[in-house]
Amino acid sequence: MGLVSYGLYLPEHYETAEAVAARAGMSVEECLALGIELRYAPSHSDHPVPMAKKAAVQAFERAGKVTPEEVDLVLWAGEEYKDYIAQTASIRLQEEVGCKNAWAFDLVGQGVTSIQALRLAHDMIVGDRTVRTVLIAGGTRNIDLVDSANPDTRFLLPASASGSAMIVQRGYRNNRLLSTAFIVDAAMADEVYVPGGGTEHPFTPENLHSPMRYFTTPNPEKTAAYLSDRWPQALAAVVKKALGGQRLDYLALRHLSNAHRSMVLSLLGVSEAQSPSLNRYGHHGPNDAVLSLHLGLESGRIEEGSVVAMAMAGIGFTYASAVLRWG
Repeated sequence: MGLVSYGLYLPEHYETAEAVAARAGMSVEECLALGIELRYAPSHSDHPVPMAKKAAVQAFERAGKVTPEEVDLVLWAGEEYKDYIAQTASIRLQEEVGCKNAWAFDLVGQGVTSIQALRLAHDMIVGDRTVRTVLIAGGTRNIDLVDSANPDTRFLLPASASGSAMIVQRGYRNNRLLSTAFIVDAAMADEVYVPGGGTEHPFTPENLHSPMRYFTTPNPEKTAAYLSDRWPQALAAVVKKALGGQRLDYLALRHLSNAHRSMVLSLLGVSEAQSPSLNRYGHHGPNDAVLSLHLGLESGRIEEGSVVAMAMAGIGFTYASAVLRWG
């Protein structure tokens, strides 16, 4: 299976480190240390499915000969928080893009969903001869769920808004998917979540505008200790697992704080030139994979024959990596 093309949509609006710091009651220096120089903010019309659609349209334009009618399967690889509760976003996206001959379903993997989708697309293509072309797309605006006033969840402040898409195809000889790997720390499953709006705590007129609508961490000291040590260690470990001893030419690394980013690069023996910072973009959940891939191609850092590792992680806590040979 090869990656035929990709698409990336970023909103027109963005916020500076100064604006984010002022809202959060922190210094600009603290904000910059979190990896926030800029973060993209959605307009009123930048909902997850419309943003994913814009990215998917780009992907088809870039692909050239591949049309929406050729798509056999549409996978939603965006965030769980989307336009409507209990709507199947992939089916809405399928209709919007015109993939009238496909079937569709949503994936939920927090920050690693794009890698899950690549793995699933590969396995579907291998296991089902009727599946040849797969559209993977998703949007994120988890920025809505971050309470700037909560110091315990400041690590989530880089959250931004975007849409991304990938088209993969059976028999496509370029940009081949070589391997994937996953790590899950299930003991951290209940350490970061949005408490309101679920069956445990449905929204009511009394709590609708309370902190229950934002991410919380019930045990902030435990989460902080985990993030300071295990978070970068596991990210590096999942990349090594996916590489399986292969060389690494380019690391498409999710957005990280400056300290965590330096740790991951050091653990993998990767230079700054091999993995661009996302500090001027913010964190886009599973879309970071496509964003970093785009930056690598635009800058010429990814060349013919480059071994590219996507490295994603998300709350849960979950880690994933996909390795491709470019060209």
